[in-house]
Amino acid sequence: MEEEDYIPRYEYERLESEYRRLVRKYEETEAYKTDLEKLVSKSRTPPLDCGFVVEKTAESAIVNLNGALKALPYGTLSDKELKGLKEGKFVFIGRIPDKSSPSGFTIGITKVYDRMVDLEVGEIEDLREDDDGWVGEISTGKGRSRIYKRLKDEAKDKLKEGMKVGLLPGTFDILRCYTTKEFSHYEITKSPAISFKDIGGLKKVKQELINSIILPMLNPDDYAKYGERSRRILLYGPPGCGKTMCAKALASTLPNCEFVKIGAGELFSMWLGESERNVRMIFKTANDKLEEGENDYGVIFFDEIDALAQERGMYAGSSGAPERVTGQLLDILDGFYALHPHLAVIGATNRLHLIDSAFRARFDKILEAPKADKEAALSIATIYAQKIPIDHYLTKEKSGEAEARAYLANAIVEYMYKDKYVETEIGRIMREDTVTGRFISQIFNYARDKALEERTLLTLKKGKISDEAMRQMWNNEGLAEILDVESKMDELQKQYKHIEYIGVTKKHLEEGFDKFVQRRAEEMIASGYELMPEEDTGMHY
Repeated sequence: MEEEDYIPRYEYERLESEYRRLVRKYEETEAYKTDLEKLVSKSRTPPLDCGFVVEKTAESAIVNLNGALKALPYGTLSDKELKGLKEGKFVFIGRIPDKSSPSGFTIGITKVYDRMVDLEVGEIEDLREDDDGWVGEISTGKGRSRIYKRLKDEAKDKLKEGMKVGLLPGTFDILRCYTTKEFSHYEITKSPAISFKDIGGLKKVKQELINSIILPMLNPDDYAKYGERSRRILLYGPPGCGKTMCAKALASTLPNCEFVKIGAGELFSMWLGESERNVRMIFKTANDKLEEGENDYGVIFFDEIDALAQERGMYAGSSGAPERVTGQLLDILDGFYALHPHLAVIGATNRLHLIDSAFRARFDKILEAPKADKEAALSIATIYAQKIPIDHYLTKEKSGEAEARAYLANAIVEYMYKDKYVETEIGRIMREDTVTGRFISQIFNYARDKALEERTLLTLKKGKISDEAMRQMWNNEGLAEILDVESKMDELQKQYKHIEYIGVTKKHLEEGFDKFVQRRAEEMIASGYELMPEEDTGMHY
């Protein structure tokens, strides 16, 4: 009989104690497993809420939840999600395990939503420095008072007065800056493609602009030594006489010049003080671009300036905005020579008598852009005659294309000045008073369009349109009947062997003048053209 293994008592007690310890550990693990399953189940439930991040910190983020700011831990976000998390980003809020309590849970960020909060748009009214750094004064409209925000150094370097900014709702932190051009309502052109050669007549106006603006640029030392230049110029005269073209031609002549054209509707605002601020920002922006070297020269052109600087006291019942704008313009023009020497301001009006007298006195020169006389009309017509297709048989008759163009210019001018008056149902007006550069342009454009219309219709008649879809459309819609092509084309086919022979003739030009002169005369009489008051306007050149 084998002897049974003998287990000492102390070893038996040790094994029994270890067994009881393992049982307790197992029971604790089972309980922890149950709690963990409950936490995982809760963490997988839909999020409790959604908000957007206002500020990031090392362990948590400040989140705007329905207008209230709460510091919430990041939860189980991955490194990639944390890297992409930024101010203004929407996040989902839910239950996450609590690090301080293994069996509990807390509220935190569970997921980053790929959407940004809509920023409020504000505008920098003023930037000022105090003992603690820079402060920005921001206007958001909507009848609110100004917002004052402490600026970081990097933000200060990007911001300028008048710049639009995107603000985080609730805290109004600046998250985005918008350049001025994104919100500009003005016509801004770099070196407009108009030359003094494109302007017929107005010789004295062109001479004064060159003497006042361009000559000092060519000889800056002498002009700086012996006196200020005439950089504030007011042009006046009837509509369509070339005032805007002269201003654009000046800007085109100057190298790397920015031309800013402004009308009254682009300046006035419904917000109190906004109209005056708009005036200030126009000059400040143009001056800053010159100071920073973005532009070499600048021309600010106010079109119909009588709507901006009306005689003060004329409209007692108004909101006062016109008078405030006039006052702001007076202040700026008074200190205009403190701005960059390569900046010029030009105003244009056809109602000089409506402009505030003090405002007129702020200009160095007041130049008249008169309606075209017969000599100026010929100069303008000669320019437009170079831009039209010429009838082949007219060219042959006049022994050359140049001679044919000169003939057309002379012929239409003689026709325009043939009679003394234009008779209308509401009165009569001198025929020569209707002639302006814009009217001559309208006549030549009409003649050009008629010649091109005849070319196109004859092309269709001969079936030479290659675009099948367009030809099908022409036939399906019955456009030939609408334009009465058949009756028009019979004579053209007899007269022209080739389509390209068709061009502008004297008949086209005279037809254009007769078509528009009656309406133009009525418009001028209705506007009281002959009743314009004569008055002393100050410094005329």
